[in-house]
Amino acid sequence: MAVQKLTVASELLEQALRLYYENHYFSALHLAGAAEELLGAHLRVMGQSSAFHSFRTAGVELVKGSSDGPLMTGKEMEGLLNHAKNRTKHMDSAEDSVVTFDPAEEAHDLLDRAVSDYYHLMQYCPLAETPLVARFNREILGQRT
Repeated sequence: MAVQKLTVASELLEQALRLYYENHYFSALHLAGAAEELLGAHLRVMGQSSAFHSFRTAGVELVKGSSDGPLMTGKEMEGLLNHAKNRTKHMDSAEDSVVTFDPAEEAHDLLDRAVSDYYHLMQYCPLAETPLVARFNREILGQRT
């Protein structure tokens, strides 16, 4: 059976949003992260910039412009952006058995980037604005005003 990866990304995003609204933040975080990676890859193939790439670039520039300390590389910024997702799927040692971040906030951040990419792709692909995507977008817009 062949399935378009855009279909996979859409399903992952939809389930991430559902789980987020049901307060299952760790599951939402991982599904949103997977959706974000696929959606971002589709944007890159189309010559467009993903939300992740924009955050990475802006973060590096912010550190460069506001710090007298050491500069941050793009790779280091990627590590910060993916910290929560990576901390919950890897355990490097027995001492690495606890996560220390707000899972609701981290899931929200990943969903924000994934939903942004989803809307960006709607300009180029036949993607539907689902009720959960629209709900999240309304809430994001309400927070930014």
